[in-house]
Amino acid sequence: MNYKWDLNQYKFEDSFVKFAADDKDLQGVFDDCEALCKQNIKTFADYDVLIEGAKYNGVWLETQPMGGEMYAKRSIKIALANILIFLRYQRRDGKFPGMISYRDPWSGLVAHYDWMQGCFLPYAALKLYYLINEDKDYLNMLYTALEDFDAYLWAYRDSTGDGCLENWCIWDVGEDNSTVYMLNGLKMPEHGPWGKSTPPEDYMNMPYKSPQYMGYSYACRNVLARISKILDNGLAEKWEEKAKQVQDKAYECLWDKEKHAFYLRDKNGEVIPALTQENIKCMYCGLLTQEMADAFIKEHLLNEEEFWTPYPLPAIAANDKYFHLNKDHSNCAEELEKTGIEAHGIDDNSWSGPLNGLIWQRSIDALINYGYHAETSAVGKKILSTLKKHRKYTQNYNPFTGVPANGMDGYGPTMLSALEYISMLCGVNISYKKVFWSTATEMGKFTYTQNMHGKEYKLVSDGNEMQGFIDGKEIFVSTVGARIETDLDGKILSVYAIAENDFEFSMSFEDKKIAKTLSKNECIKEF
Repeated sequence: MNYKWDLNQYKFEDSFVKFAADDKDLQGVFDDCEALCKQNIKTFADYDVLIEGAKYNGVWLETQPMGGEMYAKRSIKIALANILIFLRYQRRDGKFPGMISYRDPWSGLVAHYDWMQGCFLPYAALKLYYLINEDKDYLNMLYTALEDFDAYLWAYRDSTGDGCLENWCIWDVGEDNSTVYMLNGLKMPEHGPWGKSTPPEDYMNMPYKSPQYMGYSYACRNVLARISKILDNGLAEKWEEKAKQVQDKAYECLWDKEKHAFYLRDKNGEVIPALTQENIKCMYCGLLTQEMADAFIKEHLLNEEEFWTPYPLPAIAANDKYFHLNKDHSNCAEELEKTGIEAHGIDDNSWSGPLNGLIWQRSIDALINYGYHAETSAVGKKILSTLKKHRKYTQNYNPFTGVPANGMDGYGPTMLSALEYISMLCGVNISYKKVFWSTATEMGKFTYTQNMHGKEYKLVSDGNEMQGFIDGKEIFVSTVGARIETDLDGKILSVYAIAENDFEFSMSFEDKKIAKTLSKNECIKEF
């Protein structure tokens, strides 16, 4: 195999974004995030990478492949480096490093394997393939890496052989200071890492049978099937079936069919009854069927008592007994006090209740995967409203007030979420050789320009209508409140209603005209 670790071996066109809005607060958020993201670009030996930022001076498997891919709109080179660095330092048994740090000149580059830190690499890495002139050497490298990682999961992380993958320590899922672990006797940092190839025997009730680890395997196998179709290697059907096997097993063992959500099970098979953002992770991975996702979103994600708080998507459902924001707003303060474990509140890295930039970041594809375009827009509007007010980009936020934590500014996932949501609310978003042109209602006047694939994609709106242009040629004119999907050359593929309520939609393109009432999330595919 031709292993291409040198970025100079790849060919791609430069990319960049320009945005000008009448909404000065929105413009301010965009400008803040652009500038702060540049400060998060650091040299790690052979690569300039986008680190997680704030107090996290490294690249984590949980965040930075996905974060780098989002940054591809501004630098494909940085995005590719954020993928290659994990592929390059994959262990021979298939395990990716959970974290990579760089301390020059003392320790240099260090790949850390003592925990997994999730895995949000497969889809991000596949998206990069389309941005580097569909390089087949890269695609073959990715195929081998994902096949080896999936094999690692099943060789090591199904220690009981029951078909359910496990997480073995807190850092395996990156959910530090979570009451799901603290109230089950696990402490930081004692139970943070675990580097052995056999599961811990003295980590309280761990290992946990994990929906999100099933999601990581599903994502690997789903992407392997897609790559197989591109390479025409005859293995697509095999990987599709293997992905379905994971999905079916997760539904059988970890999905509560009455509560319509995934839950952890401890090493004794007992359910840990915490309703958490783990379900959003699994939606990002594609693990849920459409029916499962519909039920979870309807009953939980859009439930104002649970995840649809004034500023949505807390780490744990707000009415759950495990929810803990701080000592004054907690459903489990007494239980935490009895454990003797210090429970960090919103002012620190907490996965017990606050909002988290990483949840916002994953929520975009999680919702789009299942056709929830309007909900994506609603989340984005609420996130941007608090960022416009406070202009601070930390890791945690209060789900009731939107107030940012007193942590360090410049947290990458929060800033990348803001930039991505802007592109999905009033801009252009390109992935998988398809283009989303979006203008939500009440976004005002703006011009958004994305240069990618050697072309200029420009969206202009006066607040009532939007016009899409490719290299200066008008592609369509439509009313706002919709997301138009085209191919890279501007061929109309779909229209999605992203407004909260029914509205009158019209669109002109080529020699055609459409005029009809659209309902929330309605999709038009025939023109």
